[in-house]
Amino acid sequence: MCGGKPSKPKVVQTEDPAVTAQKAADEAAKKANEETAAARAKKQRSTLLSQAGAAGTVIEQGKRTLGA
Repeated sequence: MCGGKPSKPKVVQTEDPAVTAQKAADEAAKKANEETAAARAKKQRSTLLSQAGAAGTVIEQGKRTLGA
């Protein structure tokens, strides 16, 4: 009874290295895209603020009346 068939060793499932590399590349690309989008949005806001501030308001330019 004790000396029955030996049990099979458990096999550990491992991921294919190509799949692991692809997942890592996808994550890196996603992070880079998020950082690029954040940088573009920041630059866009900065540009809009500088354009609005560069011209100033009509009153700051010395115009006191509407029209001509």
